[in-house]
Parts: sequence; structure tokens; C-alpha cells
Amino acid sequence: MRLAVVSDIHSNLEALEAVLRDASARGVGRIVSLGDNIGYGADPEAVVRLLRQQKIDSVIGNHELALMDPECLKVFNPHARQALLINKGLLSKKSLGYIRGSKVFMVRRGCLFVHGLPPDSVTTYLSLTTKKRLGHIMAAMDQPIAFVGHTHQLEVVRLDRDGVTRSKIEKKVLFLDKGSRYIINAGSVGQPRKSSLDAKYLIFDPDLYSVEPRYVDYDRASAAKKIKKAGISDEFARRLVQPSNQERSL
Repeated sequence: MRLAVVSDIHSNLEALEAVLRDASARGVGRIVSLGDNIGYGADPEAVVRLLRQQKIDSVIGNHELALMDPECLKVFNPHARQALLINKGLLSKKSLGYIRGSKVFMVRRGCLFVHGLPPDSVTTYLSLTTKKRLGHIMAAMDQPIAFVGHTHQLEVVRLDRDGVTRSKIEKKVLFLDKGSRYIINAGSVGQPRKSSLDAKYLIFDPDLYSVEPRYVDYDRASAAKKIKKAGISDEFARRLVQPSNQERSL
């Protein structure tokens, strides 16, 4: 059964709905979220409600963590902090319960799912981690594949007998080697960084041992308009409709 891996939806309902339609059309049997379902965007309640309705399991992202931990919220930049506080006011008790009930990591289909970095970091950026440290982390992983998010950038890190290699994920099916170990970044559904403006997610096929990146068009203008209407910084609206050079952001 094929598995869809989504990440960093960031309260972007239009993007999530488009991704779910795309995944359904491709016969995906199950969906897992890597967290940061909220923040930046204008529809946190609708996004979390849809995840609940679709029975989509999710780990905690740093935005969920900041929602529950004031100390974590303090390190957010002012615009991201303001967006998250607006999001918090829009969430129902049921949705807050869903968020608080999410785990830091989970294992599905023999793969590890965590927002930041294996085995259980919510806040560490893959993009800022050295090859040497990645080698140690991957050698110690209990699972051969770990899916992560947080950077909003599609990337694959491979550990084999020759060491660690890292590369961007191209727009084609990536066939994995069962003798290697991988950390695979699923990109972002709802907030692009230094890449195409499409909503991005992955389809993992355990039978073919492959990962397929999916680029999905959606009504970005509508999502951006709602961000502005909600009183959230225009910065997060612009990112939906204009390419951003910013690699990472809290």
C-alpha cells in the first residue's frame, strides 16, 4: 500500500485540499503528516479538522511545539510569532486536543517520521546538519528510511559504504537501494522556499522501494488573500505567489 508523506501545510487549506485530491487520484492508501500543520496561513482550524476527518496521523512540528510551549515561542521571529498566536485563537478545543495528542515521532511501514531530524528532534534543521553528524545519526537509526520536514526543501540524504551523499530530489521517481540508509525531506505543502510555488509532497511505495515527488497546482491567490484578511504578515502571503530566496524560517 502506497503512503503519502505531507509536511509543513502551515494552515494552507487550498494547498492541502489539492494535495489530498492528487493523492486520492493516485490510489494512495494512507497519509502521514510531518507536522507544522499550523502557522503562517489563515485556515488552521479547517486544516486540522480535515486531517482529523481523513484520519491522518501527524507528528509535532516546531509550530505545534511553540503553541504548547511559551519558551519555544520566544525564539520565533515577530511575524511568525504573531501568525501563530492568531492561529491559536482560531483553533477549536478538538483541534487543540488533536495537536496536543500528536507524538514527536512515529514509525509506519518500517520508516521513521519526525519533523526535524532523527531520532526525535522537532527543531533541528537538516539543511544545517553536517555530513559527519548525519553519518552518525543514520548509522544509529533503527529504520532504514527517515522522512523529515522543517526546511521546506525536497532533499535526499543517503548513507552507504562510500559515506554520506546529499542531493535535491528531482521531478522523477527515485528508486532506493535496500542496502543504504536514507533521510528524505518531504518539502512543504503550504509554504514554498527557494523552489516552485506548487504544493509539494511525496509518495512512498514500499513494494517498489521508491519515492515520487508530487508538485500540485492550487489557488495560491485565494490562500494569500485570506492571509492578509486575517491580519497575518504579508510576508507569508507573498511567499505563496512570488518565489522566495529565504531558505528557512521559524
